[in-house]
Amino acid sequence: MKNSLTPRYLVILIILGWSFYSLWPSIKYQNLDAEEKELLREQGNLAQIESRIIRQGLDLKGGMYILLETDIPALVKSLASNRNEKFDNLIEEITNEFKSNQGENFFKIFREKIVNSDIKVVRYYHEYGSNLENIIAAIEDETEDSINRVLEILQNRIDQFGVSEPTIQKQGKYRILVELAGIQDSERARALLQSTALLEFYLVKNNASTTEIISQLDNILKKSVSEEELEILISESTIDKQPIKATKQVENNFTTVDEIFGETTNSKSDSLGGDSDLLLDSPLQSLIEFVQGDLVVKSKNVYALKKLLSQDAARLKLKSSSGQFIFGNDSESLGTSGEYFRLYYLETVPELTGGVVEKAKASLGSLGGGSAGLPVVSLDMNSEGSKTWSRVTGANIGQRIAIVLDSKVHMAPNIREKIPGGRTQIEGFADINEAKDIAIILRAGALPAPVNIIEERTVGPSLGADSIARGQKSILIGLGVVFIFMLIYYKAAGAIANFALIWNIVLILAVLASLGATLTLPGIAGLILTVGMCIDSNVIIFERIREELRKGKTPKSAIEAGYNRAITTIIDANLTTVIASLVLYQFGTGPIKGFATVLFWGILISMFTAVYVTRTIFYTITKKSIKTLSI
Repeated sequence: MKNSLTPRYLVILIILGWSFYSLWPSIKYQNLDAEEKELLREQGNLAQIESRIIRQGLDLKGGMYILLETDIPALVKSLASNRNEKFDNLIEEITNEFKSNQGENFFKIFREKIVNSDIKVVRYYHEYGSNLENIIAAIEDETEDSINRVLEILQNRIDQFGVSEPTIQKQGKYRILVELAGIQDSERARALLQSTALLEFYLVKNNASTTEIISQLDNILKKSVSEEELEILISESTIDKQPIKATKQVENNFTTVDEIFGETTNSKSDSLGGDSDLLLDSPLQSLIEFVQGDLVVKSKNVYALKKLLSQDAARLKLKSSSGQFIFGNDSESLGTSGEYFRLYYLETVPELTGGVVEKAKASLGSLGGGSAGLPVVSLDMNSEGSKTWSRVTGANIGQRIAIVLDSKVHMAPNIREKIPGGRTQIEGFADINEAKDIAIILRAGALPAPVNIIEERTVGPSLGADSIARGQKSILIGLGVVFIFMLIYYKAAGAIANFALIWNIVLILAVLASLGATLTLPGIAGLILTVGMCIDSNVIIFERIREELRKGKTPKSAIEAGYNRAITTIIDANLTTVIASLVLYQFGTGPIKGFATVLFWGILISMFTAVYVTRTIFYTITKKSIKTLSI
């Protein structure tokens, strides 16, 4: 029996160790005060801890719930060309009917009104087809595309807002749900979500200018920032920095999207910093590396660098030099060196804004060209943009130009030649999906329809704290009642069930932490429900064991037979609940998903603790022959 139990003990110990490992960041985070969190943030270590904690949802932490809707009538109107008063009046009539019948499909009303009028719809939408059905289908596609653009923009903006674990998802076809936990500045949030997206094209300053400004900023920061502040900002996160080696994998990362008009020039890796002796003398250089023509910054050092650049003296210097530093949109994995963000030194005045972009479409290159069969993005500009584009590309051949959306650089290709006419083709994408993403970004600077807030709720932090307190109280009361009942009714076996119940809760919390899940008030309800499900499984097992004991079997035989008889019933009973939780997760939103997540894992873990953990304990107790069993 000893040999057969050893693997069980190992499994339980491994899972127990993993549970405490997963929960430790959450425990550590809860015990940090504001100053300690700020210090960890400056050192670039707070994000790592926050990524492993159990986050609190809107109803527990407080914050804002916002439901947005794309203005479909405004979109349809903006897509029309050669509009006249007659057409505008018809659109206004359709809009009024749509608003008075919110459950009605806009395009159904649009079709009916067009059919019943004498308006030739092709006159206004000739670019989208030759008949009504084709035109409506094309406009519907444009509408869905506008939602994708809005999602891209909102994600970028909320990332800059600094919200931990926001919820941003489509609700239906034309609505977007946004939950910002911990946010109380409602005015700022509204401005963030409803303001027009800003797409801009900036020239990238050359490497000589970049190196010079970094050196000048270092000299300024040494004088304006105290040595203690510098040590805090650059300690721990920079001492171990080594120059990045340009491996083949790195080169591929830098050439995935490498051109609008030509190849991006790659240079050998060269670190601006990395020597621990430079930490205090060159604070910026200690945080920055220079790789393949681009500045790069370790993800953990981004906050410290932003804080240095936000110093008044540094901001004044950048203003006088007509330059600005802007980070890339996403982090990149550079070989084995970890995650990095690119950093660009740009002109302060954009050469072009996104309002001039009329079309940006992803497709496969046509036959006969150099990009035949490869993913490309075709870009068209209006007359004003075409003139400016021709001048900019002609005057800056060989230089790079950055495509910036909401203060994040998405691409920085080289200008190969002058481009008259405003028609440009972007090539060099890894796949068609990457091309589609860039096309969405390029179109996002000129949103065809506004986004309106149709529902807004603010949950105060005191209400969230009250919800947490009530949730904790309900769990403790529920556990207490269950513990007492099990001890009275099942005696020693009840104590084993109570132990398994504690295990069950610990494992659920560990899974939530490892998944980076968000705990909501419905999630707490799901946790309480799993408490009952866990005990229910143990009750089924114990009753089967009692039945076997009444038949005159020995305790060891009764336990074996009881578990064997109960396991099928337990699986059947819990399987239906697991299926229900999956359905809730698939089709639910926000708090419903939180409930479904806790319920799903809670059921699986309750079966494990009831069938495996308690069985191991009973096997351990009955290794020696016993005549009676307290159950």
